[in-house]
Amino acid sequence: MSGAKRHLTDALARKAKPKCREYALADVALQGFALRVQPSGSKAWILRMRVEGKLRRFTIGSPNTMNADEARTRAFQLRTEHQPKTVIQLACADEPAITFRELSHCLLQAKAGVWKPSTIKAVTTYLNAELLPTFGDRPINRLTTAEIAAWFNAYSARRPGGANQALTHLRTALKFARETGRLPRDAPDPSSPIRKNTRRARGRLLNANQLAKLGAWLEAPQLRWLDVADAIHLILLTGCRSGEISRLQWAEVLEDRLRLKASKTGSRDVVLTPPAIAILVRRRKGTRSLYVFPASHDPGKPIGTLDVPWRSIRERIGLPREIRLHDLRHTYASQAIMTGETLSMAGQLLGHRSPQTTEIYAHLDARHLADTADRVSQSIHECLESGCEAAV
Repeated sequence: MSGAKRHLTDALARKAKPKCREYALADVALQGFALRVQPSGSKAWILRMRVEGKLRRFTIGSPNTMNADEARTRAFQLRTEHQPKTVIQLACADEPAITFRELSHCLLQAKAGVWKPSTIKAVTTYLNAELLPTFGDRPINRLTTAEIAAWFNAYSARRPGGANQALTHLRTALKFARETGRLPRDAPDPSSPIRKNTRRARGRLLNANQLAKLGAWLEAPQLRWLDVADAIHLILLTGCRSGEISRLQWAEVLEDRLRLKASKTGSRDVVLTPPAIAILVRRRKGTRSLYVFPASHDPGKPIGTLDVPWRSIRERIGLPREIRLHDLRHTYASQAIMTGETLSMAGQLLGHRSPQTTEIYAHLDARHLADTADRVSQSIHECLESGCEAAV
């Protein structure tokens, strides 16, 4: 294979130029699938894979007569045909199992009250839009790698990220079927040979000048933006997700930390530094709502999403459109790294969850984490203050 992997397309096949020696462009979505280009200019879709321990090369077809998606689907079929029989079909039983539609209904019923409402909503959306129309009437022990691959490739051409999410939900449903006895526990997953699309990096970090602009605006926002300004300020100073701040309750605010009950990764503590504490002390005075940021029309509810006002604020202060509200959280992490902290410590501050991170931080005490949070918050606070001074 030659060069970095990429998602092979018809346009890429047309642009590929012959060289003095034969070469191949490897596909990032399917291992072994590639475009072979010969010195004569002849091109062919190929698949390289091991069959019974030996490396073999299959010629699938010419880009002149077969488009990239058709070739990739055929490559998936070839991989399936030459896999051990256990990965071709989930089970060998003569009787069909329940349908994927019935399995999905059981899954949602079982996870109600276990998964967050937002998770239930997201899974239901992907089921209704993509998975049920394609696999709803198929018995779950008759699903094959080839048909899943054909669906995944077609969806990936439209929405690569959406295809990844939908594939994850399909795998979750099949895992649930094995765990609950609707499939044998050792039944293989027919989607396992399929690789997810490579995700492109999204968003960007705020540099010192952009932080200064934001700081100048935070110093004197318009009256209608006061609550939003405080919320944005807290996101920057704590590294919290926007939803964690917009739904924050006073019961979760302790003297020196936030004790979040239901963050994305479960309950966790967030260290508060003096600038963040000052914002919360000011907001607590005279409040009667359970929420730190209550909705203006109903103090019994949280303020709601901050993304819409953020887009207006971003345009007002001249920040690039590419900067999302979530990038304020990324900016917090980048400041942590620039102050000398490790990537793992940045992940700890952000509340990322993984077994490896848990092992690494088993020996750290709360004081070290608090000191780190203080330095990061102070770094951001100084950038914001520089914008305030420039505005005077």
